[in-house]
Order: sequence, then structure tokens, then C-alpha cells
Amino acid sequence: MTDANEAQIKIYLYLLRSVVSGDEISVAGIADRFNYTERDILRSLIYWDKRGLISLDHDEYGNVRGICLNNIEKPVFQGSIANVSGETAPAEKISGAGTREKTVKPVVPEHTAATARPFYSAGQIREFRENAEVKGLLFMTEQYLGRPLSSSDYSSILYIYDGLHFDVSLIEYLIDHCVNSGHRNMRYIESVALDWSDKGIRSVEDAKYETGTGRKEYYDVLKAFGLSGRNPVKAEIDYIRRWRDEYGFSSELIIEAVNRTMSAISKPSFQYADSILQRWKARNVSKMSDVAEDDKAHESRKQESAQASGQQDRPAGSTRFTNFKERDYDFSELEKKFARN
Repeated sequence: MTDANEAQIKIYLYLLRSVVSGDEISVAGIADRFNYTERDILRSLIYWDKRGLISLDHDEYGNVRGICLNNIEKPVFQGSIANVSGETAPAEKISGAGTREKTVKPVVPEHTAATARPFYSAGQIREFRENAEVKGLLFMTEQYLGRPLSSSDYSSILYIYDGLHFDVSLIEYLIDHCVNSGHRNMRYIESVALDWSDKGIRSVEDAKYETGTGRKEYYDVLKAFGLSGRNPVKAEIDYIRRWRDEYGFSSELIIEAVNRTMSAISKPSFQYADSILQRWKARNVSKMSDVAEDDKAHESRKQESAQASGQQDRPAGSTRFTNFKERDYDFSELEKKFARN
């Protein structure tokens, strides 16, 4: 529970309540109740499935067709788990008690945006296994997982390769990353691939940035904008990558541009920060000392412009106190006029 996010906790508690009340539920119904997307619901279900609290039943097309809440009186697994076989584990291996709780059967649409993967026939899998480019990938995957691949594993890799259009080098890095993080379950690996696909990751370089220091940089920028407590969206990630890769700025300069944005307009604006960084790039600013020099030069230009503008408005020899048109009264005529009155 301590590792779960708010959505995952809500959904698990809702499942427990539904078991007690006997309510009939569906993925779409849960999504509508909590104002989440169906993808959010399915990912939360996969999260609890991986931790042994529930078991998901899939049809031949990979769609979830049933949810079983497991007995957790004697849990076997601690923390994040991975089913070594890659297949649905028997009840006694998941619950440690050899029994299952009441099963909740959701009615799931056959085709949804959140479907993990389509069904691949035996012929498609056989053709895939004969692909010269993929043979090395399959051998490497077996070595990493420490077991022969099942038909379900083949379907997952085929979906990542053919459905998500990941190249072999990216899939190899994906599996290496997941296994080194303690996750050998192909369903977990597939969920990471889906997340990378959503974020537009299509190269090993992007993946390394996502899994390394880059992730921290995303959140540092959001924090500087006052946007803590959520993940960056694709448009924001694109800006941050542009500032780093195209403009070549360090994290320090990027955060400085964000701070100046907040000081200037008092609201988060990636466009405004981008305009600051574009200007710095045009002026060859590459470190904080360059920023200080650029500020001095900018202030000097402002003062010179103000002085030049003031001199153009005044006649030669005038000051701001004498720069006005003098009155041309005839005082002799005025005296005569007042004398007559």
C-alpha cells in the first residue's frame, strides 16, 4: 500500500467493497465513477496483479475478462513481485493460502485504447521467430529471463516490435532495464513499453534519458514552475528535451530561465521560458557567468537607449527643466490694458 498511488489505492478499496456488496462492475464503470481513463484503471489492476493481491483473467485477445481477489492472510511475496513463468500463477502461489476470494467479473469492451496487445496467431508468432533480425533478440530475452519463452512471451515481444514499432536495440534496452530493476515478468515489461510509447520514446538514447538523470530533470523543472505532484506531459517533455539537446543548456541554466519566467509573469509558461533560452542561445550564453554578463550588457543598452531618446527630444543646451516653449507675452501692452481698467 505504501508504494501505491492514489488511483491504485482507490480502485483496490472499491474492488473490496464490490465483493462485499455483490455489485456488478466494469472497467468503464470504474473509470466513470472515479473520473479516470480506462487505461488508468487497467494499469492499476495490473499493478495489484503483479503484487499478488488480485489475479486477472484474460481472453485470447489479451482483454481482461475477470478479476479474482486473492486471499492475503498469508502473503508469500513482499514488495514488487514477478511471476517467473510469465503465465498466470496458480492461486496457492499467489495467496499462500490455497484459496480464492469471490471473483468479480467486469464486462470489458472488446476493443479499447487501453488493450495491452492484440491476439497473434501461431503462424504470426512462427514467422516472427524466423525473422533473422529478431532471433538474437529472442535469445537475449531468454538469457535475461532465465527460462524458455512461452507463447504469451512471444506475443508480448511481437506486439512491442510490430505493434509499438520499437526497434530491436530499444527492446533489448527495455528488457535489460526491467530485469536489472528486478522485474522479469513480461506483462510488466510490456506495460513499461506502453508507457514509453505514450511518451514518444523511440530510441535507446531517449530511453536512457527517461530512466536516468533525465527523469529527475523533468521533475526539477516542474517543481521550479510550482507544478509538483504530477507527471510531465509530452509537450512539456518535448520542451525540456529541446532545451537540453537542441539548445545545449545545462539543468542550472534551464532552472534559471524557469525562475525568471515565474518572476516576470507569476505563472508557469514553457513558451515564455523557451523565449528566454532562445535569446540566450542567440547570444552564446552557455554558463551562469555568461548570464550575469548578458544582464549587464542588457541593462547598459537600456540606459543608452533611454539617454539617446531623451537627448533627441530636447533642444541643444536645454535640460529637462527648461525644455518647454517660452511664453511670448507683450508685457508693455498688458500693463497699459490693466492701467485702463
